[in-house]
Amino acid sequence: MNPEIKQLKKDILSDNWDIILLASDGLAEIGGEKVVTFLISLLSSENPLTRNGSALALRKIGSNSALEPLLAAIFKKENHGYNGTMVYALESLDCSKKLKEIFQILFYETYESKMSAYSILSNQEFEFTKRDLFEIQQMWDDCKLHPEKCPCYNEEETRAMMEELVTDFREYLLK
Repeated sequence: MNPEIKQLKKDILSDNWDIILLASDGLAEIGGEKVVTFLISLLSSENPLTRNGSALALRKIGSNSALEPLLAAIFKKENHGYNGTMVYALESLDCSKKLKEIFQILFYETYESKMSAYSILSNQEFEFTKRDLFEIQQMWDDCKLHPEKCPCYNEEETRAMMEELVTDFREYLLK
């Protein structure tokens, strides 16, 4: 193994955020399938710094092979509330077939995650069915009935942002 890659792989496992960021950048510059596979394996780390460093590198690389592993890590129960960087990483990937999942993030995750979900929903084009839109509407109705499940729902600006997106996509139901 290339000594530089070996050192970067060691550094991304550090507990020092500055070292992790440098390693993340270095691995992203090198890229390639082996690096992506290694970074994906780090998404299951118990250390949130390691997960975040990996997510940032995956964002820079932009390989869609990271889409499913990132979503799995985002929705992992123990990562709830600590997944904003992983959602941010999704912004550079093709989420066109993941409309429901992105709305799930928008509704049920923290403010930081909501902002990245909003960006994805606003800037990417999606493939979806009427059933998908129906399920999104059900999630939205659930948020309105149980605002405690939906972080920041009681903040007028955040609620309006979510409602705007639901309305925009719901218009497809009328077509």
